[in-house]
Amino acid sequence: MNASDPLSSLLRRWRHDPAPAPDFAAGVWSRIEASQRPERVVIPFRWALSLAASLALIAGIGFAQLQTRREHTERMADTYVRNVDPILMVAHTGHPPR
Repeated sequence: MNASDPLSSLLRRWRHDPAPAPDFAAGVWSRIEASQRPERVVIPFRWALSLAASLALIAGIGFAQLQTRREHTERMADTYVRNVDPILMVAHTGHPPR
């Protein structure tokens, strides 16, 4: 471009001052406030009911396994004591251990 070019001088003089949007600040503040509100977690009732039933079932199965294991351990300990203790062996078998 040449310095005497009319387009160059027009571009140097041109200024653009856009008018601000009337609701720009209000929109910015509303988005800031919306981002600061804690989000609520909403679980639909049908999912909550299914989840609660599943958890109850799992807890029941776990409790039953724990109880069965506890009873098995008690039986094993009782059998061990009966086989090792000579007084209990006489009481159960009627004759002393060899």
